[in-house]
Amino acid sequence: MLEYVHILRIQTVAEKKAAADRKAAADRKAAAEKKAAADRKAAAAQKKVISVNQSAIKKPAKSVAETKRDGRAELLSVSVSLNTGKIAGLVSVGVIASAIFVAALTFIVR
Repeated sequence: MLEYVHILRIQTVAEKKAAADRKAAADRKAAAEKKAAADRKAAAAQKKVISVNQSAIKKPAKSVAETKRDGRAELLSVSVSLNTGKIAGLVSVGVIASAIFVAALTFIVR
C-alpha cells in the first residue's frame, strides 16, 4: 500500500509539473502574440509617419503673401462678367451714330 501511495504522490507531482509546464507554455505563447501585435502596431505607425513625411516633402513651402492671404477672412467677393457680344454691338452702334452725326453736322455747316 505504501508503494501505491508513493506512486500516487509521484503522479500528482508529475501532474502538477505538467500543469505548470502547460501554463508556462501558454504564458510564453500569449507574450509572443502580444509582442507580435505590438510589432505590427509599431510598423503601421512607422509606415504612417513615413507617408506623412513624404507628403510633407512634396508640398512646396508657402510664401509670406500666400500665408497672409490664407489667413484672411473673405469679407466681399465681386464677380464681373463681360458679355463681349453686347459690348461689340453697343460700340458698333456708337460708331455708326457718330458717323451719321458728323455727316449731318457737315451738311448743316455748309
